[in-house]
Amino acid sequence: MNTIEGHLPVRSPLHDILAPTGIAIVGASADPTKRGYKAMVGLINGGYRGSIYPINPKADHILGVKAWPSIAEMPGSPELALLCTPAATVPALIAECGRRGVKGAVILASGFGETGEAGAALEAQMVEAARAHGVRIIGPNTSGMFNLHHQINLLALDNVKPGDIGIVSQSGNMLLSLALEAQHNGQVGFSTYVGPGNQSDIGFNDYLRYLGEDEHTRVATLYVEGFRDGQQFLKVARDVTAMKPVVVYKSGATEQGQKAASSHTGALAGSYQMTVDLLRQAGVSVVQYSDEILPVAEGLGRLQKAPGKRVAVISDGGGQATIAADRLSEAGLTLAELSDATRSA
Repeated sequence: MNTIEGHLPVRSPLHDILAPTGIAIVGASADPTKRGYKAMVGLINGGYRGSIYPINPKADHILGVKAWPSIAEMPGSPELALLCTPAATVPALIAECGRRGVKGAVILASGFGETGEAGAALEAQMVEAARAHGVRIIGPNTSGMFNLHHQINLLALDNVKPGDIGIVSQSGNMLLSLALEAQHNGQVGFSTYVGPGNQSDIGFNDYLRYLGEDEHTRVATLYVEGFRDGQQFLKVARDVTAMKPVVVYKSGATEQGQKAASSHTGALAGSYQMTVDLLRQAGVSVVQYSDEILPVAEGLGRLQKAPGKRVAVISDGGGQATIAADRLSEAGLTLAELSDATRSA
């Protein structure tokens, strides 16, 4: 198998899904309160150059774009479908997508495994339909995705500029927080965002592999409530961190936090400290506080990979230098001894 720098396989199958040349919006709407409307606006206003297929049996055109009554009746075979319909409709729609040649589906609806036994049974039906028809699933219970270098903005977020930080977040509100922080910063931009939701099919390891390969992503940044396949994620993380930085905020440090994560996305959380230790062993930069996510990602994205562990601190105040020396020492780095000539200069 061909590899990049001897690490990851050359091409993840997610490239076709996360950078599609055609998108079907199932449940497209002219109602500004609906996600099917916001997705259309995000694509049109963002300048998406691919084909858009609004699917709505009650409309001939939506926002000036020709609409189709069903997936089966649309003229093309887009790589991606965004499903803006209730949970109960999803298994049949996934099968219809597969018969039409759609490779991936973003499923916004909640009401699956995160809600209990009935939802878990519905999610199993959805996964069975997806596997039978060759459709990959983002979600369900996801906030959506964007790929700003391909003018894809299915969230219709305003004032989010393209950049080199890729984000995978199980919390849509966490993405909004990072987007607002980036706007205030003024220098930070994003490449791809995905909300993995329940990870019924595509998991964190798959998304990280994609970001590792993506030429527009310099830093992969993840907000994680729980992994579906922790061992596989660590394997991929070791490969990706050899090429670019990976920043993770792992929630669920307490029993109450783990319960909240389970009710949110059905995430199953093990030992928090063991998870953090294993992530760090794999080369991942684990941050402890949510307001560290973007600064750490931005800082690592601007730095070249250090050839050694010696670090010099330059400060106009002794207090800041002392704090920096403490943190560097705790991280296992060494303060470089500067020569007299350097000190004099």
